[in-house]
Amino acid sequence: MEFARSAWLNGGASRPGGDRGGAAEAGLTQLNLLGPLEILVSGVTLSPGGAKPQILFAYLCLNVNRHVSVGNIIEATWGERPPSSAKKNTQLYVSRLRSQFGRTADVRLITTSDGYQLSVESDRVDLERCQRLWQLGKESLQNGAPKEAGRLLREAIRLWRGKPLSGLTKTLFMQAEAARLEQFRLGLLMKYFQAQLADGQHFEIIPELLAAVDDYPHQEQLRADLMLALWRSGQRHAALAAYREAYQLLADELGISPGRQLRTLHQAILADDAEIVSGIAANRAISP
Repeated sequence: MEFARSAWLNGGASRPGGDRGGAAEAGLTQLNLLGPLEILVSGVTLSPGGAKPQILFAYLCLNVNRHVSVGNIIEATWGERPPSSAKKNTQLYVSRLRSQFGRTADVRLITTSDGYQLSVESDRVDLERCQRLWQLGKESLQNGAPKEAGRLLREAIRLWRGKPLSGLTKTLFMQAEAARLEQFRLGLLMKYFQAQLADGQHFEIIPELLAAVDDYPHQEQLRADLMLALWRSGQRHAALAAYREAYQLLADELGISPGRQLRTLHQAILADDAEIVSGIAANRAISP
């Protein structure tokens, strides 16, 4: 996005910032999955041990307040060919985790009939908070309140600290979980941009759109949102440059041309046809 980025930056805007939301409260446990695994107890970082105990605990966090079988835990931790000691090691890792959380009243590791359950208030897990904010944001947008939707969805986005489950995707099981979370993040970003565009925050979200396009270069909806934001901010040439870059990248890396929506938006911007662009923007605002 270098040409489009430089074309936009010539307009003199700066990138918005902000602290990550959802800071842990004193005396409580915070379990963070949206990035490297992070366990905070009264603001102090704990480590469950090496890679295997971390994967085991991350998998329990992904299924917080739900029963998880020993078989699934073993597959998530060791993969399809676990050692004969896997079950015994699972018991050992759980025992160590219980010792670490022994003094905290808000986390319990419960033994079930054939597995375990991590019992903790959902707000103590960043993924659970993120999903709740995502749902509230979607509902606000559906109810015609894009400003409130944007606020809620931005709060959810700020919980992300990097690649989900970073360093813990040693098995196919956990790779699939990480991919699922990555898709969730993409959907969250797209819904956030939808709310911001509906609220008329075109200029303000350009830096975030540029960053999102860098993260997901093949996502045409993000590129369409960027073109729309640039055009409505008076940056027609940058919007056209964004399309040219999308066209070239899709051709070079995937061997395809942009889809109808992107082509239609490009033609409308090329012709400076405000009516067609406004129609595309209106459809984006009400898309599910």
